[in-house]
Amino acid sequence: MSIKQFFANVGDTKPSFWTLHVLGWAFYVLIFTIEYAAFNPYTAKTGYLILLPLIFSGAVGGILTWPLRSIYGYFSKGAPLQVMVTIVVMCILIAAIWTPIKNLLLMYFFDHVTLYDLYLGNQPEDFHYGELFLTVTYSFFMIMVWSCLYFGINYHFKLLREKQLHLEAARLSHVAQIKMLRYQINPHFLFNTLNAISTLVLRGDKSTANSMLSRLATFLRFSLDNDPEQKIRLYDELKALMLYLDIEKTRFADRLKVNFDVQLEAERLLVPGLLLQPLVENAIKYAIAQMEADGVIEIRAQVLNNLLHLTVADNGPNTDSIPTSTAQLLKESQRGGVGLKNVVERLRVLYAENYQFSIRRGAYGGCVVKIVLPMELPA
Repeated sequence: MSIKQFFANVGDTKPSFWTLHVLGWAFYVLIFTIEYAAFNPYTAKTGYLILLPLIFSGAVGGILTWPLRSIYGYFSKGAPLQVMVTIVVMCILIAAIWTPIKNLLLMYFFDHVTLYDLYLGNQPEDFHYGELFLTVTYSFFMIMVWSCLYFGINYHFKLLREKQLHLEAARLSHVAQIKMLRYQINPHFLFNTLNAISTLVLRGDKSTANSMLSRLATFLRFSLDNDPEQKIRLYDELKALMLYLDIEKTRFADRLKVNFDVQLEAERLLVPGLLLQPLVENAIKYAIAQMEADGVIEIRAQVLNNLLHLTVADNGPNTDSIPTSTAQLLKESQRGGVGLKNVVERLRVLYAENYQFSIRRGAYGGCVVKIVLPMELPA
């Protein structure tokens, strides 16, 4: 674990109350030890034993502020005014108790005057009891600082926890949306394939129907075995696509020809699972199925300027139903169908604005769909 990761983890994890409590009062003792050592002329004469009453004073302060944890915890759910009044009252009360104890400790250390001496009236001539409450305002602000730190730290980690819960809720919603969009693909494709198998059975072509069912089972197993939230290598995506195309070639035979142009570098990159299948299915439905022969689908993948460019093109009829923009695809297009709209929605959920999707008519007929994604390598 790096130093940066260590401090990141420290910042995300709420420390123990006792850890912060002890460290805070230890810091108080340290600061006053340095102050007395540097500026009090009597410190050197005492052999720097001034540390002893300061330690005891810090211990008393720690004991007196310890119950505030429960008191503040009880009143923190009240109205803001009630919380503020509680803080002020408790700070005054603790300061009124702590200040005389601190001053008695210092009087004993420097003047050897004890509480019993004061009770008997054996105090110094220039002493008056108001001296026991000297620096009470300072003590008040010390307790106020402790109180502010207590509420500040607790509210910080409360907000951090709420932020984590919000992010987790957003992530779960994100995952649910991805799964919903991903699983819309299977029923759509399944209906078309089962309809084709039914036709083969009615024709008596049981061997082809059985082969088609076997390929369908393999494809669906691949689909269900892959987590919709996880991205897969383009190489594995193309393998799944070939399973799908094997099924469709059974339906269209010589009417369907598929050309692949995939860079080796592109095969290693990550893409959402079943990203290309809806594009190819759309091309088959609206292009190949409308042609009597010579239907061609081209699938290209290349890396340009650190971006993955994916293209699916067909040579189908160049009708006006082919959308000329993504906005038209999502709102009006008949050519897009469920598949392309599903792809656009999945890309939006997964990549926000960090992707490109375009659809246009081909220069020599047909439709061209292009997706540009950021390069992602497997971990």
